[in-house]
Amino acid sequence: MHTLPQCPVCKARFRGNKTCPRCGADLSRIMLVAACAQRLRGQARQALCEGRYGDAHRLAGAAQNWHGTLLGHKIVQMARLLDMVSIRR
Repeated sequence: MHTLPQCPVCKARFRGNKTCPRCGADLSRIMLVAACAQRLRGQARQALCEGRYGDAHRLAGAAQNWHGTLLGHKIVQMARLLDMVSIRR
């Protein structure tokens, strides 16, 4: 879940290129998935700032489903905790 993206063909570390420097595989779809997840994490952070904790939790969870990161995991946990606390009030 918390690993850096790798080429699905040769497992070379992903460096943001559209083609793998080692084997030449097309990585454009991986880049699209990573960018989508990053946008969702940004929306989750914005929702946290606005106090929309349930939305933040859903957005961060969706981002983790697309591309899991340690930061994304922390956002999910924070949003879940804040949402639980705000519901109890």
